[in-house]
Amino acid sequence: MIRSRSFLSTLAFAAAACILAGASAFSTVTYHVARTCTAVRAFVWDFVKDVTAKFESPALRLVARPVELVQACAYALRIAKRERPQVRPQWRMCPSI
Repeated sequence: MIRSRSFLSTLAFAAAACILAGASAFSTVTYHVARTCTAVRAFVWDFVKDVTAKFESPALRLVARPVELVQACAYALRIAKRERPQVRPQWRMCPSI
């Protein structure tokens, strides 16, 4: 009986040690895999951004800005050219006064 208890306790401790070692190894491996995936993703993201920046047409980026400036200039000219009412002394801004 004592031998079987010591054998069972030894077996239980060995099983617990194996489980803890496996969990530790699994934790270490998953940590390194996660770090590797993060590094690869960052590298690929930077590479894709660099490639798209190289092939991006500079003319496409400048199209919107001159159009906005031309529209603003046309608006300013329309405001400057419009007829303004002739203000007479009998004309008042607020008729309630």
